[in-house]
Amino acid sequence: MEIFNRDRPAWLISLANAIQNELRALGVDRTLSVDLVDPPNSREPSVGLYFASTEAMIDPAIIEDLETALASGRVVIPVVEALDTFNAVVPECLRPLNGFEWSGVSPQVELARQVLEELGIEDRQRRAFISHKRDDGLAAAEQLHDHLSHNGFRPFIDRFHIPTGANVQEQIADALEDCALLVLLETPLAYTSQWVYDEVDYGLGHQLGMHIVTWPGSVTTMPGTDRLRRQVLSPGDLTDDKGYDIFTVTALSDITREIEGEHAKALVRRRRYLLRSAEDAARDAGRTSTPLPGWRLFVTGSGSSCVVQVSARLPAVDDLYSLDGVRTKLTGMPPGLLVHATRTLSERRRQLLAWAGENRDLALLPENAVGGYWS
Repeated sequence: MEIFNRDRPAWLISLANAIQNELRALGVDRTLSVDLVDPPNSREPSVGLYFASTEAMIDPAIIEDLETALASGRVVIPVVEALDTFNAVVPECLRPLNGFEWSGVSPQVELARQVLEELGIEDRQRRAFISHKRDDGLAAAEQLHDHLSHNGFRPFIDRFHIPTGANVQEQIADALEDCALLVLLETPLAYTSQWVYDEVDYGLGHQLGMHIVTWPGSVTTMPGTDRLRRQVLSPGDLTDDKGYDIFTVTALSDITREIEGEHAKALVRRRRYLLRSAEDAARDAGRTSTPLPGWRLFVTGSGSSCVVQVSARLPAVDDLYSLDGVRTKLTGMPPGLLVHATRTLSERRRQLLAWAGENRDLALLPENAVGGYWS
């Protein structure tokens, strides 16, 4: 991480602490670090932050460093006290960029998460599956869907995302595979829904994270979730909307904050699980694994080598593209292996991935079949 700063030491200190706290909360603080390096190593993921002020915007050395960073393709985030004064404190080279406003209760936490997204530690496209019983949870689910959509998530609700005539079970299975976190709205009637039961059971069996929002009062829990942490609402967290429960503004904000933290943890757990499976399979085959940036491994042994990358969601063309970009930069251009958690891919997705990988030395395997790659 490169900081372009003239007179914002307090911002830098609070951001550094927030990043370390976030890494600790994710459980990766012993294996990953975000370092302040000037200039960053071109072989490592990096991001730049410009801490805006009237002094910084006219500092020739800072402007020169910013132009160098932009020319190298590095992402630079302008950080300002207020977006309505953006042009007054941001040099011309940064004005086409979207800025971050350092305001509110904990701006350092939000900025820390954006930095970790840029570095590939957290997920840029956060996806969450909202499981609910329509009879008493639909209004709250739609409200949460809308709020998450405006806060960096791509949430899934069957009512919005399953086309007419599509196979409901297949669509839901794909949506669950494409999410790191299942959000269960544990309303009084949720336990009576076979759909909710199946979604929760699928999530428990496929290493998905789970955040449970429990309604106040006596609520029957879903099977298998008794020991899981819950965010239990009080009666004051809910309000009435045409006879249906919805969240208050404060409760909605609290729930979103909890979901953000749980999603990041779930994503790391799922990536670690996939990476460990590949590492174990390589070791069982007599290979040696060396960690690479971006949740990858460089596997060597028996006269060959391979770059392994994991996908915590449904594998996509972008995954193959990034994997191919890494392997082609290594000496000898070793083959690439994309390991994913999806047990069954749709025929359309399979054909698309095969087309994207055509004439490239790339392989695609589910986690439970990765052992066969080196046998």
